[in-house]
Amino acid sequence: MFAEDLRNRLREHIDYFPRKEQAILVCLHEIQDYYGYVPPESLKPLSEMLDMPLNHVEGVVAFYDMFDRETPAKHRIRVCVSIVCHLMDKNRLLKAIEKTLGIKPGEVTPDGKFKLVPVQCLGACSEAPVFMVDEDEYKFEGEEKLNEILSRYT
Repeated sequence: MFAEDLRNRLREHIDYFPRKEQAILVCLHEIQDYYGYVPPESLKPLSEMLDMPLNHVEGVVAFYDMFDRETPAKHRIRVCVSIVCHLMDKNRLLKAIEKTLGIKPGEVTPDGKFKLVPVQCLGACSEAPVFMVDEDEYKFEGEEKLNEILSRYT
């Protein structure tokens, strides 16, 4: 199922750890980076490479909201919806993104550039409310600044 270059990178990760199953998260990230999401058909070959039951790999993908299982987009916008960001008005941030891009959480823009993904915590409570575009973290400072940030990714 995996292209040779991806299979080789997965094998490197698996060989790095003392126990194969310890490589599950890094392998899933590698798969997502390669395809833009984690295709369901990639889970069985990965479970075989890790010598793990398929349902365990499926459970890990389902548990972590950092993995997209459907509708890939060029850029993922993750919005923290934890209690701290909620108290610091994450709804204003979500509404601004929805207004700017015309999508709601879980949706992808018609041009496939952005997907809006709510997540439980981004670990930046002192900057709340926060969001990430791909691996870049930002503090929400209003719609104008949001538009400026998003324009960097178009």
